[in-house]
Amino acid sequence: MTRNRLILPVLVSAALVVITWSFLQPRPGAVFSNSLKALDDGDLETVLQGIESLQDQPGYDSHVHLLRGGYLLRRGDPAAALPSFKSVVPQGQLRQPALRLTGECLFLLHQLPLAAAQFQELLKDDPASAESHRWLGQIFYNLGAFDGAVTHLEKLLEYEPDNYLAHALIGHMAFDFEDFKVSVDHYRKALARKRPETIPASIHQEVLRNLAQSLIGQNNYPAALKILDVADQENALVLALRADCHRGLGQHDTAREFLDRSLAIDSHARKAVLLQVALANDRNDTESTIAPLQQLLARDPHDTACRYQLAQAWQRIGKPENYKREIARHEESRQLKTQLTQLNLEANRDPQNAEVRDRLATVCEKLGKHDLAVMWRQAAAACRQVPQPSGQQITPAR
Repeated sequence: MTRNRLILPVLVSAALVVITWSFLQPRPGAVFSNSLKALDDGDLETVLQGIESLQDQPGYDSHVHLLRGGYLLRRGDPAAALPSFKSVVPQGQLRQPALRLTGECLFLLHQLPLAAAQFQELLKDDPASAESHRWLGQIFYNLGAFDGAVTHLEKLLEYEPDNYLAHALIGHMAFDFEDFKVSVDHYRKALARKRPETIPASIHQEVLRNLAQSLIGQNNYPAALKILDVADQENALVLALRADCHRGLGQHDTAREFLDRSLAIDSHARKAVLLQVALANDRNDTESTIAPLQQLLARDPHDTACRYQLAQAWQRIGKPENYKREIARHEESRQLKTQLTQLNLEANRDPQNAEVRDRLATVCEKLGKHDLAVMWRQAAAACRQVPQPSGQQITPAR
């Protein structure tokens, strides 16, 4: 009897230890939530601990696949991460992080339409998701679907009005289409915000130069000079733009000084050479314009503005055969550029059309725009990615 009385307290004590130990162990759901937060915070050691803790838990296979994919993604290996994401069943608490991380992974792998489909699904769950609009803005921009890009970036700015990159991207697109009112507005808003450390200084300098050119396009030379005051003074384009402003203000001697400095840095800079031509025309010195224009056309035979100016110069100095030859070449280039514009509009309307993007690449190659040709080839390849089994399709933003 005494022996049994001794055994019972020992058994009860042992049971209490086991129960207490079990109670103190983190619940699997809490482990997953903490690991997911650690993934967002870049704490990969905690993510690994979470994977180890959950991998033997029944019913947590998808959770482990998601964390493992996220870990590989944050380690900079999206190709290795994608199979893990494909193994996730995106239901319940897994749906939103799975869509978000898979979308980011597909973006980094240049599978842009599939990446867009993930974030569009996220928007169905949460129409106010700033992150989804941020990613979709970048995806549509890279696909050349600029209307869609602007729609998502403007929506992003409703939630994040201080987003430097969103303002800069809208400014870039407006600048490319010479919509200077919009480009000035958004470039100014970008510059009014603090530049994030993730945005390189070179991008910031591009914003300054493009804003100055937009202001020059509006004949607002004093405002352009103020912007150029804080730009890189050793940049040939910056100096040429300063020269252009002083010419616009009638200060020809100062314009000549800045132009000479620009040409000393880069004697082939298009803006500087065209300004050299403009100053010669101001002096009614037509013959001095021919060599600089031929120099530019040797580098870009499809520069229609230069070609037309050269044709006019030949006509003014009484060489009609040369005029006819240059006008014919001008017309050939003009037709290619018209085709480029039409295809751009078509690509904008149809973000998934690979064939249009291939045609754009071909036209860009004919025009000597090799960087753009590469971009359009990459966009076409992205459009040809095999759709997911769920049949998700990218849809243009309205």
